[in-house]
Amino acid sequence: MHSSSISFFALLALALSAAASPVAPRQAVAQNELKAGGGKGGKFGGKAGKGAGKGGAAGAAPPAAAAAGAGAANAAGAAAAPPPAAAADPQALQTSTTIDPSVIQTTDDGQNPPVDGQSAADVSKNNFANACALGLPQVPITNGLQITTGSCNPIPIGQIPSVDNMPSSKFQSPKNLDTIASNVTFNIVLATKGIQLGTFTNAQKTYFGNPQKLNGAGQIIGHTHIVMETIDSLTTTAVTDPTKFFFFKGVNTAQDAQGNVQVEVTGGVSPGAYRMCTIVSSATHQPAIVPVAQHGSLDDCVYFTATPGGAAAAGGAAAAGGAAAAGGAAAAGGAAAAGGAAAAGGAAAAGGAAAPAGAAAGTTGKAAKGGKAAAGKAKGAKGAQANGAKGKAGKA
Repeated sequence: MHSSSISFFALLALALSAAASPVAPRQAVAQNELKAGGGKGGKFGGKAGKGAGKGGAAGAAPPAAAAAGAGAANAAGAAAAPPPAAAADPQALQTSTTIDPSVIQTTDDGQNPPVDGQSAADVSKNNFANACALGLPQVPITNGLQITTGSCNPIPIGQIPSVDNMPSSKFQSPKNLDTIASNVTFNIVLATKGIQLGTFTNAQKTYFGNPQKLNGAGQIIGHTHIVMETIDSLTTTAVTDPTKFFFFKGVNTAQDAQGNVQVEVTGGVSPGAYRMCTIVSSATHQPAIVPVAQHGSLDDCVYFTATPGGAAAAGGAAAAGGAAAAGGAAAAGGAAAAGGAAAAGGAAAAGGAAAPAGAAAGTTGKAAKGGKAAAGKAKGAKGAQANGAKGKAGKA
């Protein structure tokens, strides 16, 4: 075949191939439409973007534009989200500055239909990846720091356990309403379950810095804290001030074979009343997140008092007081009994005196009655005699 004919057919094949190819792969288009900004996101979030990480969101498309772009992509034939990039390159997924389409949430505002008493939630097309950019520079990103004036944290929540793996805690010592000896070193003993304790990152550089992670058994990887506050009394209803606490300890040790951790309180506590609570956390100190809204408390609180000598001294004093009170009661009871006996004796004596007197009176009455009868008889006899005499006189 002539060389000019070969060139013609080669050019024709190239033209047909170009016409049949899309302008860009759908996955690349979708990822470019969902670019986002923020800080470093750890294992699950990756780096969340360049623009917002430097304090702005100029390079990210606004949500409306992103929605329009997504709509155009769908119209072009992107009916389903592409598979996650992790299937091809997990490492690349964690260093990417784009959100993989497979993790974009699709929930609405929760009010379809509306429900009385509920508020509409915000909706985002990019998982709120640029939410913290809206407050910059007035509200800085948390960036692993404990910023006392407030911040915005771009790190995702992360992995959430099942309901069968929600953590729970209970103080073993001091127990609720215990009385301990003041100013004496003691150990706090805390029992836990449903969490793997012992992972404790640098709270000065990684605070809220990673998503929550689970171990192979599906339990949160983290640690717990113990905090004590002084209170006016065990019956106080005053609301406490979270900025004021007496004792705080982040527990960086794992549980023992019984599921317990211990913390020493050197020098003990002063006499008074205390509230002691736990704060169970993920590795980077954020409160533990669980899968359902309705659940029992993940933490425990107990109330206890401290006195010189503790419960033994208080118990001895109470026993002494009780004995004294009992003795007093016994004495009073004895006096009352004696008084009662005397009164009873007096009553008996009086009764005894009254009885003979009554008997005498009865006898006297009887005698009087008899005397009266006798007198009546005598009077009758005398009258009879008088009448008889009178009759005799009349006759005479």
